[in-house]
Amino acid sequence: MRQMTMMVAAAGMALASVAATPAMAAEYLLNLTSNSNALTNYNDYSFQLDGQTIKVRATAWSTNSSNTTVQTAKLGNYSAGLGVLNAADGNGSNGTHTIDNQNGQDFIVFQFSSAVQLSSITTTPFNVNNLGTDADASVRWGNISKAWNQSLGFDGQSVNAIANILSGQQDLLGSNVQQTRAVNGQASNLWLVAAKNLDNSKVDGFKLGAVTVKSAVPEPATWMMMIGGFALVGSAMRRRKTDEATQALA
Repeated sequence: MRQMTMMVAAAGMALASVAATPAMAAEYLLNLTSNSNALTNYNDYSFQLDGQTIKVRATAWSTNSSNTTVQTAKLGNYSAGLGVLNAADGNGSNGTHTIDNQNGQDFIVFQFSSAVQLSSITTTPFNVNNLGTDADASVRWGNISKAWNQSLGFDGQSVNAIANILSGQQDLLGSNVQQTRAVNGQASNLWLVAAKNLDNSKVDGFKLGAVTVKSAVPEPATWMMMIGGFALVGSAMRRRKTDEATQALA
């Protein structure tokens, strides 16, 4: 009897220890730098995360000068990371080939094949038209039913229509140096990184050098430990009941 009680207690403590341990989701650092200096309509990436193949398409967008309508833009591939060249940026001189808020608000959309979390972004700030060097950013997320490589159809849509697709937002105050900033969003298959003026002092412009992608669910090993703990507690409880019934009949 005493031995069974001790077994149940030990199993319960083991299970509690597993449950109290934070689930460690897998992470992947997606490097977005390139030396090609090419302007593209989109970039496709593929990588392994938590035993699954994750695919993602990056596209460039910008709002018009009145910030009411979204229009397609070119995705710039540079040594410091991704930039955006919209119709008003001309040849992209004076830092306007970055993700900036000079001629409308530039942003990059990441369209994933399954729901993931972005846990950080790495940015390098640039001086845009000699109006200061800063990298205030906004990260937004949401879920869509379209495939990862299917056209989003944002071109010509209102800013409000796009905003209605998104369910969360985190604004990140920047600086004049390269930095990696943590993001605390919810698992989603659509992520957006935009320039945003948070301090009303400078035009913000940066290139996006990397994003850290985190899996949306605990690793299989964590689930197996928890299932094993439940099984151990259940087995111990059944043995205890059987022994008590045997003693009662004796």
